[in-house]
Amino acid sequence: MIVYCCSDLIFATKVRSTAEALGVVSRPVRDATMLANRLNRVDDGKPNDPVAAVLIDLEAGDHALAMIEQAKSHDASIPVVCFASHVLTDLLLAAQNKGADQVLTKGAFTARLPELIGALKPA
Repeated sequence: MIVYCCSDLIFATKVRSTAEALGVVSRPVRDATMLANRLNRVDDGKPNDPVAAVLIDLEAGDHALAMIEQAKSHDASIPVVCFASHVLTDLLLAAQNKGADQVLTKGAFTARLPELIGALKPA
């Protein structure tokens, strides 16, 4: 399962629909508590597969950078892919420094989304 945190409905819909088209289960997270629930597979009656990757919109708020560390401290092997506007260079660099595996501009993220989700697809 891929979990994603997006700042707006447009990107959330892109992630969900691309994952669905590729046959990948995806679940949204809005905050650290929701991410912890997905990582720990807390039963909420919805798909609860092991987390294979975390996608984070760095513009989702102050918790976005902390979520990188949270995912990596839970399991360092889980790929974390972050994205933000190309003008937010400090934020993109901060994500790299926090341990994100890939940091992309929104344009690159959108263009590569099918490829990214395909590569992150659980075995």
